[in-house]
Amino acid sequence: MVDRPPGLESWCPACQPEPPEPECFPEACGSEQEFDVRSDDDDQLASMHPPGLGKERLWEEIPCTEGGRQPLESNFEHCPMLPSFVRCGPHHRAELCGVLSREDIDRLQDIWWRYQDDLTWPSYDEKPKFLPRDFDTFYSIAQKVVDAMIDEYKVPMVLDQATISNTNHVGHPPHADNVRFDSVWWRGKQIRKEDEVQAAQEGGYVLWRTEKTSFRSYSCTVALSDPNGYEGGEVQFFDTWGSKDPIASYKCAEGCGVAFCGCNRNIHAVTGVKSGFRLVFLIWTRPPDVRVPDQQAHVCYFRPGTGLGVWLTTADIKHCQALKSGRKEAWVAKEEGDGTCQCKTCRAERLKLAWKDCRPSQAAHPSSSSKSTPTTSAGSSPRTSTSGATSGHSEQSESPSREELTAPGVPEPSSPRTPPQAKPGQHCPLPPAEVLCGPHGRVRLPKVLSKNDIRVLYQIWQEHQDDLSNAWYESKPTFSQRQFKDFRRIAQKVVDEMSVKFKQTLVLDQAAVNSTNHRGHPPHADNVQFDSVWWEGRQIRQRDENIAAQEGAQVHWKLSKTAYRNYSATVALTQPDDYGGGDLEFFDSWGDKNPREAVRCKAGSGTAFCGCQKSIHAVKPVRWGFRLVLLIWTRPKNVEVSEDQTQVCYFRPGSGLSIWLTSADLLNYPEHEKKKLQWVPVRREKDEQVMIALDNDEASKADDEIAENCDVLL
Repeated sequence: MVDRPPGLESWCPACQPEPPEPECFPEACGSEQEFDVRSDDDDQLASMHPPGLGKERLWEEIPCTEGGRQPLESNFEHCPMLPSFVRCGPHHRAELCGVLSREDIDRLQDIWWRYQDDLTWPSYDEKPKFLPRDFDTFYSIAQKVVDAMIDEYKVPMVLDQATISNTNHVGHPPHADNVRFDSVWWRGKQIRKEDEVQAAQEGGYVLWRTEKTSFRSYSCTVALSDPNGYEGGEVQFFDTWGSKDPIASYKCAEGCGVAFCGCNRNIHAVTGVKSGFRLVFLIWTRPPDVRVPDQQAHVCYFRPGTGLGVWLTTADIKHCQALKSGRKEAWVAKEEGDGTCQCKTCRAERLKLAWKDCRPSQAAHPSSSSKSTPTTSAGSSPRTSTSGATSGHSEQSESPSREELTAPGVPEPSSPRTPPQAKPGQHCPLPPAEVLCGPHGRVRLPKVLSKNDIRVLYQIWQEHQDDLSNAWYESKPTFSQRQFKDFRRIAQKVVDEMSVKFKQTLVLDQAAVNSTNHRGHPPHADNVQFDSVWWEGRQIRQRDENIAAQEGAQVHWKLSKTAYRNYSATVALTQPDDYGGGDLEFFDSWGDKNPREAVRCKAGSGTAFCGCQKSIHAVKPVRWGFRLVLLIWTRPKNVEVSEDQTQVCYFRPGSGLSIWLTSADLLNYPEHEKKKLQWVPVRREKDEQVMIALDNDEASKADDEIAENCDVLL
């Protein structure tokens, strides 16, 4: 069974009907109670806590109102965590009758028939581009719905994204559009997962967290098909999280719809379509002065129940409007803020340096005239927190060639931990992260595995595969001794080849076999993590980090939890013709949009690379087919693995079905085998077989004697 995290309570509100009175107040004791509650940016802010800004108790902290944020209601009696924020209000639902005409419906249906795609298994390698007339039609009809929403809610808003979708049999589970469920609390303690629904139904405090779409405000769904033409497909709204019965249900007529805010006050679901055809027009809006994050501009709203859809994204709107006006890019709100928010985070952020105040001249930095690349890849951010190590690259440097890395005479590092090739102290006062890899760069591993090796790994993967996004097993599956030996032997073949290429002794730390799915992996470095950007001793504001790094500011990196590793490798177990997408991409610098190199290896061949910021890499989503790879991570000889990392399985949302050979496996399986070998046969006495247990050292000395004087039992 999986161990539960400590501190989680079972739900039993009857045990203590009233909260206990505190024995004393912190002020009376002469001490101040503090909660160690951190947001995603608090680690960075802690190192530059502004003078004069003391640590307030959580219930006394000023909520953030930057960019029109409205904090959700909190209850520190039950939960010590700060709640999320929203950008909507008022919060009621509104029925929009006759918002679209018959002509509008026919034109949208025509667009859907010509551009439809299913992102579960996409038909296109990339999103189809609209013809100018189709964009005008799509955008103008979507704007009609937005105008009706403005008339209803009396607040300004602009179109953010629109989708035409035919809901399938899966439907959509209860959710809120712009906040996500986190946990349930009661009297300062978190409720166990299996009790969360009951606790929420009986009065437990539900904590909501910020969603990636928190920049949006309102949503709307408009029917494009006859409600009598399908069974199911009802839009349901729920009063609270965990409620079984909806408080309202809608099955709108053609051209009619329902609008609602995107916060937890409008938890909604769509029942699966049991029969017939349901087509809907979905609209999402945002306040006009709120900027869309770069990593969200190209993202198409999609859930398993979306079915065949057509998407008008923020990037589509920007691109098409810019072409109409004769420009390359459309103007986008900067969301600078008015500087009035007094929360701790915003006050600390205002003490950082704006890049426009220290932008170097064009002559000093010719690269500043190049096209801006504000994100590491479509759909990913340098600050992504649900994925482990974040992506980025500090300073541009020419990676060593394969000949340089494999040339004789490359010495072993005198010290196992060497600093990266940067200029410490030039702009950033913080010491650079020290990494264990060197030499840096990438090398090819041609034909490192045989066809039999690939067949053996596939058989092990087929038997023990699991997806940690929704794990099937309660604990990591156990390999047989034969499977463990085969897995370790094959992984060691790759490690031995890496040792030859990098001219140093490498030790296998972990191996995994992954079937990459449609999500892929965003750009990242394996053993270092992006931290911040600096210029002349001052930290650059978060919104300016990409452009500042591109124009010469210094990127500061910090060590990740896997900093004890040095090199990584990926070996293909399927042929490149067996799948679409799935390219292994390498980037030159932090924030680059276009990769320097894309790799597609034949089965049995692979690529090895260092784990620092000089090997920023990503894997494109697999659009169709089957991609299976062997991943290897190594560490230097005599480097210890921290106990909390020995049993960790490397996993990202794009890993798909996988198996893992962890550091704990490499230690424990041989120990189990030794225990079995401690029981050895001795010579027969009076026709009886006698078995005795010998110590490890005695067993090794007695092997030769026993082999001569007894029969070996198989």
